[in-house]
Amino acid sequence: MSSQAPSTSTSREKHATPITRYYIDTRPLVPAPSTPKAQISLPLLSTLQYADEEAVTRFMRPADRFMSLASALLKYTFIHRHAKVPWSQIQISRTPNPHRRPYWEPPTIWTSSDPETKGLEFNVSHQAGLVAIIGCTTPTAQLPNPSTSISETTPLSPTLPDQFQHLGLKHHHTPILPSGQVRLGVDIACTNEDKRTPSSKTQAEFEEWVEIFAEMFSDRERRDMCTAPIHVPVVEKENGDFFTDSDDSSVDERGPEARQIEQKLRRFYAYWALKEAYIKMVGEGLLADWLRELEFVNVVAPPVPKGAKQPRRGTGAVPNAQAHNHAHLHPDGYQHESEKWTPPDKAERKLTTLFRGKKVEDVDIELVAYDEDFILATATRGVQEIEIEPQTRRWLRLDIDRDIRPCAEGTCTCLD
Repeated sequence: MSSQAPSTSTSREKHATPITRYYIDTRPLVPAPSTPKAQISLPLLSTLQYADEEAVTRFMRPADRFMSLASALLKYTFIHRHAKVPWSQIQISRTPNPHRRPYWEPPTIWTSSDPETKGLEFNVSHQAGLVAIIGCTTPTAQLPNPSTSISETTPLSPTLPDQFQHLGLKHHHTPILPSGQVRLGVDIACTNEDKRTPSSKTQAEFEEWVEIFAEMFSDRERRDMCTAPIHVPVVEKENGDFFTDSDDSSVDERGPEARQIEQKLRRFYAYWALKEAYIKMVGEGLLADWLRELEFVNVVAPPVPKGAKQPRRGTGAVPNAQAHNHAHLHPDGYQHESEKWTPPDKAERKLTTLFRGKKVEDVDIELVAYDEDFILATATRGVQEIEIEPQTRRWLRLDIDRDIRPCAEGTCTCLD
Protein backbone atom coordinates (compact mmCIF):
# COMPACT_ATOMS: atom_id res chain seq x y z
CA MET A 1 0.00 0.00 0.00
CA SER A 2 1.53 3.31 -1.06
CA SER A 3 1.92 6.27 1.25
CA GLN A 4 -0.21 9.36 0.84
CA ALA A 5 1.61 12.37 -0.55
CA PRO A 6 1.91 15.71 1.20
CA SER A 7 -0.78 18.07 -0.03
CA THR A 8 0.29 20.79 -2.48
CA SER A 9 -2.99 22.69 -2.17
CA THR A 10 -3.03 26.41 -1.38
CA SER A 11 -6.72 26.59 -0.37
CA ARG A 12 -6.28 26.19 3.39
CA GLU A 13 -6.58 29.34 5.46
CA LYS A 14 -3.43 29.85 7.49
CA HIS A 15 -3.36 30.60 11.22
CA ALA A 16 -1.85 34.06 11.75
CA THR A 17 0.51 34.20 14.73
CA PRO A 18 4.06 35.17 15.70
CA ILE A 19 6.66 32.40 15.46
CA THR A 20 9.16 31.93 18.28
CA ARG A 21 12.78 30.99 17.57
CA TYR A 22 14.97 30.15 20.58
CA TYR A 23 18.36 28.48 20.74
CA ILE A 24 21.03 27.45 23.23
CA ASP A 25 24.66 26.98 22.24
CA THR A 26 25.85 24.28 24.64
CA ARG A 27 29.46 24.26 23.46
CA PRO A 28 30.68 26.65 26.18
CA LEU A 29 28.96 24.48 28.82
CA VAL A 30 30.69 21.22 27.96
CA PRO A 31 33.70 20.64 30.22
CA ALA A 32 37.08 19.49 29.01
CA PRO A 33 37.37 15.70 28.52
CA SER A 34 39.63 15.44 31.56
CA THR A 35 36.96 16.80 33.93
CA PRO A 36 35.81 14.13 36.43
CA LYS A 37 32.19 13.12 35.93
CA ALA A 38 31.36 13.99 39.54
CA GLN A 39 32.30 17.62 38.86
CA ILE A 40 29.99 18.02 35.86
CA SER A 41 26.86 19.91 36.87
CA LEU A 42 23.69 19.93 34.77
CA PRO A 43 21.91 23.20 35.62
CA LEU A 44 18.18 23.07 36.42
CA LEU A 45 18.03 19.32 35.81
CA SER A 46 16.09 18.79 39.05
CA THR A 47 13.36 21.21 37.92
CA LEU A 48 12.30 18.85 35.12
CA GLN A 49 9.70 16.11 35.40
CA TYR A 50 11.23 12.76 36.30
CA ALA A 51 10.84 11.28 32.81
CA ASP A 52 12.58 14.27 31.25
CA GLU A 53 15.34 14.22 33.86
CA GLU A 54 15.90 10.53 33.21
CA ALA A 55 16.06 11.15 29.46
CA VAL A 56 18.92 13.59 30.00
CA THR A 57 20.98 11.38 32.31
CA ARG A 58 20.55 8.39 30.02
CA PHE A 59 23.29 9.80 27.78
CA MET A 60 26.86 9.01 28.73
CA ARG A 61 28.80 11.71 26.87
CA PRO A 62 28.69 15.14 28.57
CA ALA A 63 28.14 16.83 25.21
CA ASP A 64 25.02 14.72 24.58
CA ARG A 65 23.75 15.30 28.12
CA PHE A 66 23.99 19.05 27.71
CA MET A 67 22.20 18.95 24.36
CA SER A 68 19.43 16.81 25.81
CA LEU A 69 19.14 19.15 28.79
CA ALA A 70 19.03 22.21 26.54
CA SER A 71 16.33 20.57 24.43
CA ALA A 72 14.19 19.99 27.52
CA LEU A 73 14.78 23.49 28.86
CA LEU A 74 13.82 25.07 25.53
CA LYS A 75 10.59 23.07 25.37
CA TYR A 76 9.69 23.94 28.97
CA THR A 77 10.50 27.62 28.41
CA PHE A 78 8.41 27.82 25.25
CA ILE A 79 5.40 26.15 26.89
CA HIS A 80 5.79 28.15 30.11
CA ARG A 81 5.91 31.50 28.31
CA HIS A 82 3.25 30.90 25.68
CA ALA A 83 0.73 28.75 27.54
CA LYS A 84 1.27 30.60 30.85
CA VAL A 85 1.68 27.31 32.69
CA PRO A 86 3.79 27.12 35.88
CA TRP A 87 7.08 25.35 35.25
CA SER A 88 6.35 22.61 37.78
CA GLN A 89 3.06 21.75 36.04
CA ILE A 90 4.47 21.31 32.55
CA GLN A 91 3.98 17.82 31.18
CA ILE A 92 5.53 16.89 27.84
CA SER A 93 3.96 13.89 26.15
CA ARG A 94 5.44 11.75 23.41
CA THR A 95 4.02 9.89 20.47
CA PRO A 96 4.33 6.07 20.52
CA ASN A 97 7.40 4.22 19.32
CA PRO A 98 9.25 4.43 17.05
CA HIS A 99 8.88 8.19 16.68
CA ARG A 100 8.67 9.38 20.30
CA ARG A 101 8.09 12.96 19.18
CA PRO A 102 7.38 15.39 22.02
CA TYR A 103 4.17 17.40 22.08
CA TRP A 104 2.13 19.35 24.62
CA GLU A 105 -1.40 18.34 25.52
CA PRO A 106 -3.29 21.24 27.13
CA PRO A 107 -4.64 20.35 30.59
CA THR A 108 -8.40 19.99 30.86
CA ILE A 109 -8.75 23.14 32.96
CA TRP A 110 -6.36 25.20 30.82
CA THR A 111 -7.63 28.30 29.05
CA SER A 112 -5.54 30.71 27.05
CA SER A 113 -5.59 34.46 27.51
CA ASP A 114 -6.06 34.62 23.74
CA PRO A 115 -9.42 33.12 22.69
CA GLU A 116 -7.92 32.19 19.31
CA THR A 117 -5.24 30.02 20.94
CA LYS A 118 -6.17 26.42 21.72
CA GLY A 119 -2.75 24.78 21.68
CA LEU A 120 0.93 24.99 20.82
CA GLU A 121 3.10 23.53 18.07
CA PHE A 122 6.88 23.22 18.32
CA ASN A 123 9.78 21.35 16.83
CA VAL A 124 13.32 20.93 18.14
CA SER A 125 16.64 20.14 16.52
CA HIS A 126 20.12 19.59 17.92
CA GLN A 127 23.48 19.02 16.32
CA ALA A 128 27.10 19.44 17.36
CA GLY A 129 26.25 21.46 20.46
CA LEU A 130 23.63 23.77 18.99
CA VAL A 131 20.01 23.25 20.10
CA ALA A 132 17.08 25.16 18.59
CA ILE A 133 13.30 25.27 18.92
CA ILE A 134 10.70 26.83 16.65
CA GLY A 135 7.17 27.20 17.98
CA CYS A 136 3.88 29.04 17.75
CA THR A 137 0.33 29.12 19.08
CA THR A 138 -2.32 27.10 17.24
CA PRO A 139 -6.11 27.33 16.73
CA THR A 140 -6.58 23.72 17.87
CA ALA A 141 -4.76 21.41 20.27
CA GLN A 142 -1.99 19.66 18.33
CA LEU A 143 -2.72 16.14 19.50
CA PRO A 144 -1.36 13.11 17.63
CA ASN A 145 -3.18 9.99 16.61
CA PRO A 146 -1.81 6.74 15.16
CA SER A 147 -1.98 8.07 11.60
CA THR A 148 -0.44 11.47 12.25
CA SER A 149 2.50 10.83 14.51
CA ILE A 150 5.57 12.81 13.60
CA SER A 151 9.08 11.50 13.81
CA GLU A 152 12.09 13.18 15.31
CA THR A 153 15.60 11.88 14.73
CA THR A 154 16.54 10.15 17.98
CA PRO A 155 20.37 10.26 18.09
CA LEU A 156 21.65 13.66 19.18
CA SER A 157 24.68 13.69 16.92
CA PRO A 158 24.45 10.75 14.52
CA THR A 159 26.64 10.42 11.50
CA LEU A 160 24.86 10.43 8.17
CA PRO A 161 25.64 6.79 7.35
CA ASP A 162 24.52 5.78 10.86
CA GLN A 163 21.16 7.42 10.24
CA PHE A 164 20.67 5.41 7.08
CA GLN A 165 21.31 2.15 8.92
CA HIS A 166 18.09 2.76 10.84
CA LEU A 167 15.89 3.73 7.91
CA GLY A 168 12.89 1.76 6.78
CA LEU A 169 11.66 3.42 3.62
CA LYS A 170 8.52 1.38 3.00
CA HIS A 171 4.89 1.51 4.10
CA HIS A 172 4.99 4.57 6.32
CA HIS A 173 1.91 6.77 6.22
CA THR A 174 2.34 10.43 5.33
CA PRO A 175 -0.68 12.31 6.71
CA ILE A 176 -2.76 14.98 5.07
CA LEU A 177 -2.77 18.07 7.31
CA PRO A 178 -6.17 18.24 9.07
CA SER A 179 -8.12 21.49 9.27
CA GLY A 180 -6.93 23.73 12.09
CA GLN A 181 -3.58 21.98 12.37
CA VAL A 182 -0.23 23.74 12.14
CA ARG A 183 3.05 22.01 11.41
CA LEU A 184 6.57 23.29 12.01
CA GLY A 185 9.88 21.66 11.23
CA VAL A 186 13.45 22.70 11.97
CA ASP A 187 16.77 21.03 11.34
CA ILE A 188 20.36 21.96 12.12
CA ALA A 189 23.22 20.78 9.94
CA CYS A 190 26.84 21.16 10.99
CA THR A 191 29.01 21.73 7.95
CA ASN A 192 32.32 20.93 9.57
CA GLU A 193 31.86 18.18 12.13
CA ASP A 194 34.73 15.70 11.91
CA LYS A 195 32.65 12.53 12.20
CA ARG A 196 30.17 13.64 9.52
CA THR A 197 32.20 15.58 7.00
CA PRO A 198 33.94 13.43 4.39
CA SER A 199 37.59 13.86 3.55
CA SER A 200 36.77 14.37 -0.13
CA LYS A 201 39.29 16.61 -1.81
CA THR A 202 38.49 15.90 -5.46
CA GLN A 203 35.35 16.07 -7.57
CA ALA A 204 35.40 12.32 -8.16
CA GLU A 205 35.63 11.57 -4.43
CA PHE A 206 32.83 14.02 -3.67
CA GLU A 207 30.53 12.49 -6.29
CA GLU A 208 31.20 9.02 -4.89
CA TRP A 209 30.34 10.23 -1.38
CA VAL A 210 27.11 11.89 -2.53
CA GLU A 211 25.95 8.59 -4.03
CA ILE A 212 25.80 7.14 -0.50
CA PHE A 213 22.60 9.16 -0.10
CA ALA A 214 20.81 7.95 -3.22
CA GLU A 215 17.90 6.70 -1.07
CA MET A 216 17.29 10.18 0.31
CA PHE A 217 17.99 12.52 -2.60
CA SER A 218 16.65 12.36 -6.13
CA ASP A 219 18.82 11.98 -9.21
CA ARG A 220 18.32 15.67 -9.98
CA GLU A 221 19.28 16.74 -6.45
CA ARG A 222 22.44 14.64 -6.45
CA ARG A 223 23.34 15.90 -9.91
CA ASP A 224 22.88 19.52 -8.78
CA MET A 225 24.93 18.90 -5.65
CA CYS A 226 27.81 17.71 -7.77
CA THR A 227 27.68 19.83 -10.91
CA ALA A 228 25.56 22.97 -10.40
CA PRO A 229 27.65 26.16 -10.25
CA ILE A 230 28.45 27.53 -6.81
CA HIS A 231 26.49 30.75 -6.60
CA VAL A 232 27.84 33.76 -4.73
CA PRO A 233 25.02 34.90 -2.41
CA VAL A 234 24.09 38.58 -2.48
CA VAL A 235 25.52 39.33 0.97
CA GLU A 236 28.91 37.98 -0.06
CA LYS A 237 28.95 39.91 -3.31
CA GLU A 238 28.20 43.11 -1.42
CA ASN A 239 30.76 42.56 1.30
CA GLY A 240 33.47 40.98 -0.81
CA ASP A 241 33.76 38.07 1.58
CA PHE A 242 33.54 35.25 -0.93
CA PHE A 243 37.02 33.93 -1.54
CA THR A 244 37.99 33.10 -5.11
CA ASP A 245 40.74 31.07 -6.66
CA SER A 246 42.93 34.17 -6.73
CA ASP A 247 42.89 34.59 -2.93
CA ASP A 248 46.37 34.58 -1.42
CA SER A 249 46.62 33.19 2.10
CA SER A 250 49.64 31.70 3.78
CA VAL A 251 47.30 29.48 5.81
CA ASP A 252 45.28 28.11 2.91
CA GLU A 253 47.11 25.25 1.23
CA ARG A 254 44.15 23.98 -0.76
CA GLY A 255 43.97 24.06 -4.50
CA PRO A 256 41.04 25.44 -6.52
CA GLU A 257 39.31 22.04 -6.76
CA ALA A 258 39.45 21.43 -3.00
CA ARG A 259 38.02 24.86 -2.32
CA GLN A 260 35.17 24.21 -4.73
CA ILE A 261 34.49 20.90 -2.98
CA GLU A 262 34.30 22.71 0.37
CA GLN A 263 31.62 25.01 -1.02
CA LYS A 264 29.74 22.06 -2.51
CA LEU A 265 29.85 20.29 0.85
CA ARG A 266 28.28 23.35 2.44
CA ARG A 267 25.55 23.22 -0.18
CA PHE A 268 25.06 19.48 0.47
CA TYR A 269 24.37 20.21 4.13
CA ALA A 270 21.86 22.87 3.08
CA TYR A 271 20.03 20.18 1.08
CA TRP A 272 20.21 17.84 4.08
CA ALA A 273 18.76 20.44 6.47
CA LEU A 274 16.00 21.34 4.02
CA LYS A 275 14.84 17.78 3.55
CA GLU A 276 15.01 16.99 7.27
CA ALA A 277 13.06 20.12 8.23
CA TYR A 278 10.38 19.43 5.64
CA ILE A 279 9.80 15.79 6.49
CA LYS A 280 9.82 16.54 10.22
CA MET A 281 7.12 19.14 9.53
CA VAL A 282 5.00 16.76 7.46
CA GLY A 283 5.13 13.96 9.96
CA GLU A 284 7.35 11.10 8.91
CA GLY A 285 10.94 12.16 9.36
CA LEU A 286 13.47 9.86 7.71
CA LEU A 287 10.89 7.06 7.79
CA ALA A 288 9.02 8.60 4.85
CA ASP A 289 9.00 6.44 1.74
CA TRP A 290 8.68 9.44 -0.59
CA LEU A 291 12.04 11.07 0.21
CA ARG A 292 13.30 10.95 -3.37
CA GLU A 293 10.01 12.36 -4.66
CA LEU A 294 10.47 15.48 -2.54
CA GLU A 295 12.96 17.74 -4.35
CA PHE A 296 14.55 21.09 -3.71
CA VAL A 297 15.71 23.10 -6.72
CA ASN A 298 17.95 26.17 -6.95
CA VAL A 299 19.41 25.62 -3.49
CA VAL A 300 21.96 28.19 -2.36
CA ALA A 301 23.74 27.63 0.95
CA PRO A 302 23.70 30.76 3.11
CA PRO A 303 27.22 32.14 3.53
CA VAL A 304 29.09 32.33 6.81
CA PRO A 305 27.71 35.45 8.58
CA LYS A 306 29.97 38.45 9.03
CA GLY A 307 29.96 38.17 12.82
CA ALA A 308 31.28 34.61 12.79
CA LYS A 309 34.93 33.68 12.80
CA GLN A 310 36.62 33.95 9.44
CA PRO A 311 36.28 30.79 7.31
CA ARG A 312 39.00 28.26 8.01
CA ARG A 313 41.63 28.11 5.29
CA GLY A 314 43.77 25.25 6.64
CA THR A 315 43.05 21.57 6.26
CA GLY A 316 43.83 20.72 9.88
CA ALA A 317 41.53 23.22 11.57
CA VAL A 318 39.39 21.96 14.43
CA PRO A 319 35.63 22.50 13.99
CA ASN A 320 33.96 24.77 16.51
CA ALA A 321 31.75 21.85 17.43
CA GLN A 322 34.76 20.02 18.83
CA ALA A 323 36.60 22.97 20.36
CA HIS A 324 36.85 23.49 24.10
CA ASN A 325 38.47 26.92 24.17
CA HIS A 326 35.20 28.85 23.61
CA ALA A 327 36.95 30.83 20.89
CA HIS A 328 33.69 31.13 19.00
CA LEU A 329 32.22 33.40 21.72
CA HIS A 330 32.69 37.14 21.66
CA PRO A 331 34.34 38.43 24.85
CA ASP A 332 31.49 40.82 25.64
CA GLY A 333 28.75 38.24 25.86
CA TYR A 334 25.73 37.99 23.59
CA GLN A 335 25.50 41.52 22.20
CA HIS A 336 27.10 40.37 18.95
CA GLU A 337 25.03 37.20 18.64
CA SER A 338 22.76 38.67 15.97
CA GLU A 339 25.83 39.31 13.82
CA LYS A 340 26.59 35.59 13.85
CA TRP A 341 23.28 34.89 12.08
CA THR A 342 22.12 35.43 8.54
CA PRO A 343 20.08 38.68 8.70
CA PRO A 344 16.35 37.94 8.27
CA ASP A 345 16.20 39.90 5.01
CA LYS A 346 19.11 37.84 3.63
CA ALA A 347 17.63 34.42 4.43
CA GLU A 348 17.48 32.05 1.47
CA ARG A 349 13.82 31.70 0.47
CA LYS A 350 13.95 31.63 -3.34
CA LEU A 351 14.44 27.90 -3.75
CA THR A 352 11.67 25.78 -5.25
CA THR A 353 10.09 22.78 -3.53
CA LEU A 354 8.70 20.02 -5.75
CA PHE A 355 6.76 16.90 -4.92
CA ARG A 356 6.47 14.37 -7.75
CA GLY A 357 7.38 17.19 -10.11
CA LYS A 358 4.65 19.55 -8.89
CA LYS A 359 5.49 22.76 -7.08
CA VAL A 360 4.56 22.76 -3.38
CA GLU A 361 2.64 25.96 -2.74
CA ASP A 362 1.50 25.73 0.89
CA VAL A 363 4.84 25.40 2.70
CA ASP A 364 7.21 28.23 3.62
CA ILE A 365 10.89 27.26 3.54
CA GLU A 366 13.84 29.23 4.89
CA LEU A 367 17.60 28.70 5.15
CA VAL A 368 19.90 30.67 7.45
CA ALA A 369 23.42 30.26 8.79
CA TYR A 370 24.73 30.56 12.33
CA ASP A 371 28.38 31.05 13.20
CA GLU A 372 30.80 29.47 10.73
CA ASP A 373 29.64 25.86 10.95
CA PHE A 374 25.85 25.71 11.12
CA ILE A 375 22.99 25.86 8.64
CA LEU A 376 19.38 25.87 9.89
CA ALA A 377 16.35 25.09 7.75
CA THR A 378 12.76 25.73 8.78
CA ALA A 379 9.57 24.53 7.15
CA THR A 380 6.16 25.86 8.19
CA ARG A 381 2.70 24.84 7.07
CA GLY A 382 -0.73 26.10 8.04
CA VAL A 383 0.68 29.25 9.65
CA GLN A 384 1.16 32.83 8.50
CA GLU A 385 3.87 34.51 10.57
CA ILE A 386 2.97 37.84 12.14
CA GLU A 387 5.95 40.11 12.67
CA ILE A 388 5.03 42.21 15.70
CA GLU A 389 8.07 44.43 15.24
CA PRO A 390 11.16 44.50 13.02
CA GLN A 391 13.71 41.77 13.67
CA THR A 392 11.15 39.40 15.21
CA ARG A 393 12.20 36.76 12.69
CA ARG A 394 15.60 36.59 14.37
CA TRP A 395 16.73 33.65 16.46
CA LEU A 396 17.00 34.55 20.15
CA ARG A 397 19.77 33.01 22.23
CA LEU A 398 18.68 32.02 25.74
CA ASP A 399 21.09 31.93 28.64
CA ILE A 400 20.25 29.17 31.13
CA ASP A 401 20.97 31.25 34.24
CA ARG A 402 19.83 34.65 33.04
CA ASP A 403 16.78 33.76 30.93
CA ILE A 404 15.59 30.31 32.00
CA ARG A 405 16.41 29.97 35.70
CA PRO A 406 13.86 32.61 36.82
CA CYS A 407 11.14 30.70 34.96
CA ALA A 408 12.21 27.35 36.39
CA GLU A 409 12.44 28.67 39.95
CA GLY A 410 9.23 30.71 39.87
CA THR A 411 10.78 34.16 40.13
CA CYS A 412 9.90 35.36 36.61
CA THR A 413 7.00 37.59 35.56
CA CYS A 414 5.85 35.38 32.67
CA LEU A 415 2.59 34.42 34.40
CA ASP A 416 1.64 37.95 35.46
